[in-house]
Amino acid sequence: MSSSAALSESMQRITTSKLTVLKKQRDAFESTKQATLDAVQHESALPEQLLTLLDALIIHDVPAVVPNFSPDNVRRFLNQRRNDPSVSSAMLEGWKRDLEKCLDIQSHKYEYASLFGQLVTEWLEKPSNAPVLQPQSSSDFADTASQDSFEPLGRQEMYDQWREWETLVFNPVQKSDPQTIKAYLSNLFESTETSKKLTKSPLETLRTQLKEFDLDPFEKDTLKRTIAGILNSELLAPSKKAALMDINGNDLVLGEMVDVLNIQIADLDQWSWGENPVSVDLRRQLNGKYRVYMDEELLQALLIHFIGIQWAVYLKDAFTTFFHSGAWKLSSHRALNRKARARRNEFLGEDASSTDTVRNDRRRDYEVDFFMTQLPSSVAEGSRGYNGGLAHVESDSSVQGAGFASKKDPMEIKQTLLHLVTTESLINTSLYGTFTVLQSDFRWFGPSLSHTTIFTVLEYLGVKERWLKFFRKFLETPLRFVQDGPDAPANTRRCGIPVDHALSDAFGESVLFCLDFAVNQATHTNLYRLHDDLWFWGQEDVCVRAWATIGEFAKTMGLSVNEEKTGSVQITDQPNEPSRLHKSLPRGKVHWGFLQLDTTGSWIINDTEVTHHISELRRQLKACNSVLATVQAWNVYVSRFLANNFGQPQRCLGQRHIDMVIATFSDIQRRLFSDAFGAASLLEYLKRIIEERFHVTGLPDGFFYFPLELGGLDVRNPLIPLLLAREVEDTAAQQERKIGEVEKQKDPKEWIQEAFERDEEEYEVYKKRYDEGEVGEHSNSKNPNNHNNDSDEEDRPFMSFEEFTAYREDTSLPLLHAYLRLREGPPETHVTLTADVQAALRRLPDLQGKEGIHRNIGLMDGYWKWVAQLYAGDVLARFGGLGMGEKKLLPLGLVTMLRGEKVRWEG
Repeated sequence: MSSSAALSESMQRITTSKLTVLKKQRDAFESTKQATLDAVQHESALPEQLLTLLDALIIHDVPAVVPNFSPDNVRRFLNQRRNDPSVSSAMLEGWKRDLEKCLDIQSHKYEYASLFGQLVTEWLEKPSNAPVLQPQSSSDFADTASQDSFEPLGRQEMYDQWREWETLVFNPVQKSDPQTIKAYLSNLFESTETSKKLTKSPLETLRTQLKEFDLDPFEKDTLKRTIAGILNSELLAPSKKAALMDINGNDLVLGEMVDVLNIQIADLDQWSWGENPVSVDLRRQLNGKYRVYMDEELLQALLIHFIGIQWAVYLKDAFTTFFHSGAWKLSSHRALNRKARARRNEFLGEDASSTDTVRNDRRRDYEVDFFMTQLPSSVAEGSRGYNGGLAHVESDSSVQGAGFASKKDPMEIKQTLLHLVTTESLINTSLYGTFTVLQSDFRWFGPSLSHTTIFTVLEYLGVKERWLKFFRKFLETPLRFVQDGPDAPANTRRCGIPVDHALSDAFGESVLFCLDFAVNQATHTNLYRLHDDLWFWGQEDVCVRAWATIGEFAKTMGLSVNEEKTGSVQITDQPNEPSRLHKSLPRGKVHWGFLQLDTTGSWIINDTEVTHHISELRRQLKACNSVLATVQAWNVYVSRFLANNFGQPQRCLGQRHIDMVIATFSDIQRRLFSDAFGAASLLEYLKRIIEERFHVTGLPDGFFYFPLELGGLDVRNPLIPLLLAREVEDTAAQQERKIGEVEKQKDPKEWIQEAFERDEEEYEVYKKRYDEGEVGEHSNSKNPNNHNNDSDEEDRPFMSFEEFTAYREDTSLPLLHAYLRLREGPPETHVTLTADVQAALRRLPDLQGKEGIHRNIGLMDGYWKWVAQLYAGDVLARFGGLGMGEKKLLPLGLVTMLRGEKVRWEG
């Protein structure tokens, strides 16, 4: 039995044992409780009734959770009562009620722990019959914007995609020519030759680096990292992954594997796939599309992944060196030239020059978040894969490499792109009146990437022939589909790169690096690229040049533009004037997730997409056979997938965006549940099915929204983060507004207007300094003998305000501050925690980390503070604290394991 299967079986046995113990304890407690209450009822003396109740608490170790109540004190006061009639009967009656409440609270905890166990049992016994769907490629983001999306399609769609994949990969039409590619690359890169005879050109430096690549040997630590990387990928069948998990915990086997793999590295020239073809599996993605995954032999998979990661890291370092070589150009639309800089130094003083500018921040952010972002910066970082998250388990650790290392995962980078293009639209329309955005990607990029293109590019960039031979053997894989059966003939890959391989990332990024550089040379600005999803923006003339460059590159490299995901829009600061898009730019719409960009620069939710996904989500919820499966489907689909597709709130998007998303979520819940389930909300629907299946009523709302650790179901509410972002922390505004009002977020354009106003203030300061002789040719600092402002020559007037602000992107610090602030999230407010909730929080266990509801109030995020305060009232009244159920008897381990598995979607 594999370790993973054994672990799962062990967790189920532990859960069964916990539930058995829970039932026995509950039955024993309820029996004693009833006997105690009967005895109390038959006991006429009030002090004796209290003693009977106190004994019941001790027998079952029932905590005294009633506020301001101590059983020990009750015993002391009863002893006092025997000799002191001042201890009144009314006080004893109050203590009796408190003791009975303690017993009732314990009953509630057993009841809810039992219900929780029944819900877990239901989840285990009634799983979905749908096949496990795999995460989608990050390159599909423009269609779905999330790894959690899906579009259930018919089997005909599978066969159609399968046939097209086989045609592209096994019987490709040659669209690229080595000589044409070489001529294209020579024309592109040889323009970087420098006149300095003693230094290498950027291209020569790049070629030298790539020629010097050498493979490090395997060690136990690197083998463990390699195993972890493969386990976190979509490669290999479950049985092979289970075997890798067993190997990873066996030092003896690891040592033997290190020796074998190092022997293979030493004899790499003789490497081959072996006699048997590699199995490939056609798997349906969460977005309804199909992707082909290889299922290699274990040693082959480890060796290839190890080589791929080392090459990916090495290429990232080499390309980053090229980026810093001076060959990469970046200039603003209205760039500060030498003459303008000299005049600024003359009138403003040399200390007025600063590197803190919008232009420089653009360059830094591009390198950190978008330049070669598919490639890791270190071996420890591992491969990013195609599933919207870092593939290596150590991806959160600090990484070091050439340049800056982005710590954002692919989804965060996609959100960054949305915020960046929105901010650039605000800046550009304020400065120049118009702004153009261009979006595209390549159709079937992975399967259609020509081997001729790959090898011609790598050879041109300086990769040694030895490695080109190995790469060719890796790509020309003998393949056989699992769906065809074991006796089907094998076919050899003639085109394309395999999914979810670090070497594939290395090949794809090497080719697309040439596109990045070509666009940069044509426009002196950057192509923002997420794998093969292409974004470009700026003034119309540079967008026209960028689009022509993309077209030339695609034709040269044998690629095709995906017309369905290609479009452009011109944004203007004059909403009443029609947009005039250049005739050469594509006419499709610009989309990000479920948002569409209009000519005013506003993102509008595509209601057609929303309606489609309401229908799909309704279908999925109907197919859920258990309450916890319903909760998981809701959390994944609504609180993660839809929330990501609508875009995370940011100052640049403004309050209008937040209000739009809030209204959409409200509409989704209404349309989703009222029509199909006859319920007003998810909460009402869950309460109803629990009542129908388990005959439990009167559940507190907190039971559904509290985290698992407190005995809740951890239903996530997508509206709460939006409501937190909608408010602003402005003490003065809070004092002025009426109770119940919410201070609105500042309009995004106000940030830029304030920057312009500060520019005016700075202008007046500089002008005064110049007029008073503090700067300029006749300043006292330049001429110590000049003690007054008189001059034989008439002083030249100070530069005009128009000249002072002509190059704001290169000079204005206030504009930079606005640029940075617009790309920040709105300041998150926190609900006011009342004294009783704070006291209840401090009685909770000290949980590690800051996720959820716990005693470390300062570490709780705004979401959980909101949930705690909103639902605490009923929970505190019923349970005497925020914990529901007996935690030690709750099957939290199994639930955590089940939640970690992929959602099994219907259809």
